Amino acid sequence: MKKIFYILLVLGLSSCSSTNDEFITVNENQTEDLQPDKGYIFLMDQRTALMSPDKYYRFFYENGRLQKMLGRNYFVTGNSQFFYPDVITQLSYTNNKVQVDYLEPEMTSGYRTTSYLMEHNRPAKAEKYYKNGTIAELEMTRTYTYGSNTVSVYTKLGYQEFFTTYYFDANSNLSKSETLEKTSGKDKQFTTTLYSDFDNAKNPFKKLFLINDDFYEKSLSKNNFRAKESVTEYADYPDTGVPPQPGISKSKWTYNYDNNGQVLLYFPLQ
Repeated sequence: MKKIFYILLVLGLSSCSSTNDEFITVNENQTEDLQPDKGYIFLMDQRTALMSPDKYYRFFYENGRLQKMLGRNYFVTGNSQFFYPDVITQLSYTNNKVQVDYLEPEMTSGYRTTSYLMEHNRPAKAEKYYKNGTIAELEMTRTYTYGSNTVSVYTKLGYQEFFTTYYFDANSNLSKSETLEKTSGKDKQFTTTLYSDFDNAKNPFKKLFLINDDFYEKSLSKNNFRAKESVTEYADYPDTGVPPQPGISKSKWTYNYDNNGQVLLYFPLQ
């Protein structure tokens, strides 16, 4: 199992060592991308299927760029989640940097912020901090590498490391992704995700990709995947010597479309 992990990791990294500028990512033509003003959480968050007319995000733009999102879905242990409609996510732009501030309700003392270094309108590096008064604690670092038909993302989160490679087909849509997770330098698990059932509509997540990982993954394709399946293989555990059975996760989305065939993220619910 460990040999398989290392072989796949080397292949993924070698395929993304190039910085070929001919590879066009989701953010090259921002002024032509869709600008949704609202979106239900059950259509946008990949960890919820809760259908509710009162739970939706609101988006605000300036000069063709996302400036603010209202609403945040908090996920806690188990299946519990809490939605706050007026919590602000604020974006600010300075030269080739974008700062995303995840502000909290007034009773919360601190908040998180992510700073992005952008190249060719796509992220190159990211750092996430927890800020509380004069204290700024680094929580996560991330780097992005672009190939001719791949994007590789390396994430360092405490003792955890994630090596993810996204692969694209001839239609500039995601075909699969592979993620190797390490803990304290040791392989923990390897996940392969396949994306399918793409529509022919424009992608409404193009300008939302810096908000969170769910929006980023959905923003990568030209069109919209409506199904994905993930298979996770676990590393051998020293106490038993026998790896557990692979884990399988399946997700599907049912989008509504307007008269022009474009995705509706917000519409009257029956």
